[in-house]
Amino acid sequence: MKRETSRRALGAFLGLGYIALGIAESIEHMDAYSLNWIPFFWFPALCGGGVLVLVGVFKVVSPAWASIGLVAVGALAGALAALWTVVAPFLSITLIVLTVLRTRRTAASTA
Repeated sequence: MKRETSRRALGAFLGLGYIALGIAESIEHMDAYSLNWIPFFWFPALCGGGVLVLVGVFKVVSPAWASIGLVAVGALAGALAALWTVVAPFLSITLIVLTVLRTRRTAASTA
């Protein structure tokens, strides 16, 4: 049960953190003099990744592969955009591993 609580807490932290970072970065790069491709990268990668992580952790339970897929795609998209933080990629990989372990534990207990 402790692993499930850790997974949910890390998922909430990463998901909400990616969304907040995506909004902040998009606002930061939205000035009249530098309207280029940057805002079109930050917002979808960070906010979209955050939403996918939150949906994969809290909403989708069955089928298990859908939860793993949503968490993996969202965490990796957010980690790619927040690569400069160095911590975000490690937390994203940890969340993916915890999600896979939850799925394997659930499958073993039902078999």
